[in-house]
Amino acid sequence: MGNYDNVISYSEVKGYWRPLEGANPYDGEIGNVSSGTECKMEFRCQLQRVDAVKTIIKAIHPYEEPIINVIPLL
Repeated sequence: MGNYDNVISYSEVKGYWRPLEGANPYDGEIGNVSSGTECKMEFRCQLQRVDAVKTIIKAIHPYEEPIINVIPLL
């Protein structure tokens, strides 16, 4: 962005989840609340690359349902 690339920040967060019937959890058991330390990553990309970035994240992320928030910057 601008005169920079490879701009990223991350923080360790505490996450909670409960897999429901039909889920294939990476961690935890169906019906039970689990918790763990997770890494939250934030980075920027060009708008026209959002779909490609989401595809890459889903291909390499170990969770069945990674949380991906796309927030346009004006």
